[in-house]
Amino acid sequence: MLSEPYKIIFRRFINRLTESGLLIISVALGVGAFAAGGTLFVNVVNQNNALLNSPSYKEIVVSTREEKETMEVPVEEKLLNQTAVLTSSDLTAAEMIPSISYSYIMNQSRLRMINEDFQTQRANFTPPTSDTTSDTTTDAVSSDVSSDGATSDMAAPPEDMGTNQIFDEDISTLLEDDSIVLSDEDEVSGYEVTSQFFDAWDLKTEYGSLFSSADYSNTNSLVILGSDFARTLVDDDSQLSSLIGKRLLAMQGYQTIVGILEDTNTDYDYEYFSPYNTDSIEGSTGGLRKMFMNSQLRFSVSDTSELESVSTMLNQWFESEYGEGQVIISNPRVEAEQTVSRNTGISILLLILAISGLFISSVNIAHILLSRTLRMKKHVGILMALGATRRKINELFSIEAICIIAIGTILGVLIALPINNQMQSALNLGISTNWTIFVSALVSAAIIFAFTLIPIRRFDRIKPADAMRVR
Repeated sequence: MLSEPYKIIFRRFINRLTESGLLIISVALGVGAFAAGGTLFVNVVNQNNALLNSPSYKEIVVSTREEKETMEVPVEEKLLNQTAVLTSSDLTAAEMIPSISYSYIMNQSRLRMINEDFQTQRANFTPPTSDTTSDTTTDAVSSDVSSDGATSDMAAPPEDMGTNQIFDEDISTLLEDDSIVLSDEDEVSGYEVTSQFFDAWDLKTEYGSLFSSADYSNTNSLVILGSDFARTLVDDDSQLSSLIGKRLLAMQGYQTIVGILEDTNTDYDYEYFSPYNTDSIEGSTGGLRKMFMNSQLRFSVSDTSELESVSTMLNQWFESEYGEGQVIISNPRVEAEQTVSRNTGISILLLILAISGLFISSVNIAHILLSRTLRMKKHVGILMALGATRRKINELFSIEAICIIAIGTILGVLIALPINNQMQSALNLGISTNWTIFVSALVSAAIIFAFTLIPIRRFDRIKPADAMRVR
């Protein structure tokens, strides 16, 4: 007996195709709006929590680089021996302020890798032969020097090829040494750090160990690798431990690998870390290098409510050491809180609009289904007279509603995906995980189905004779 009712519903869907299509579109728009808005709100909340809980926004940054017009006392107007050059000795400021948990230096660094591609460049390089081109060559090399001291492929490799005995060896010969590791990357970024950096960021090694206290004063070139960078050097994860003790070949010389960090799900996984060597910068050349690298001191505070007071005390300490205006003290959390406030406001507004759109769509869908149900009144009476129970009648209309909602939900997800990606990009949130969109879509589909129960339940108490009476 149930086959005929399903045929009735199917014929009604086909005969009223325009109406059925509008129902599906209404569901798709409602689901798409709510899925995109709900996903954005969830991702904003998650990023806000991650942002404010990040060690980067629980610390005070002390540096010496600032544009002249924005400084109260321009560095350029002071004598060179009065200009601040920050080193690890300045971390003693933390000892004067109990609120500071960790203090460390974190300088950006780069390693230029030596690999088979580099050997090809070296083989194809032809040094200048004419004195008349010396000025031009100098200008060309200078133009290839970036703002952070890194050089381009055209300038740096030829200059260094004759200054390091490593470059005189054939790559194939080096590969025969099991203690040497070559990277496929041309250049890798990283940081020179002091010991408390790892404590402040709660970084631990999966293999090997962190730097010892002696590593920060000796002249050996040591590195700790991020997990993803280390994986580029081996065929599979099971070989990661074999990297410990091996030497990574770079233009700066051999870099001995002493540790591999655990996964952090941050950019640190793709970078390396080397010890900030205080002794190497005491000389005039090293000191000048550090001055232009803009060494930064970072002071972590566990209680973020004390950041302002710590900033004030650090400012007083450095002014007493170097003079007014020589050191710039910044609190990154202020900017982070502004970003959090902006993103939260935008996400709440869009969520309210999405909920409103879902509500309007649900009401319209319920109204259209009610109209369709009333037109089926006579058919329902006939089915009930033939023995169909009210439960079967409700099931019949529920299946129709579920089919319409299912098709509309699929289209809604397809609408929500590009909209969500655009909103994530606009707020610099990155790409969200798809499961959030699917969960939001299922929630919105359940809400719409709840509204469709209103017209479906209309026949719960109706009598077959009344249902068959045509008005």
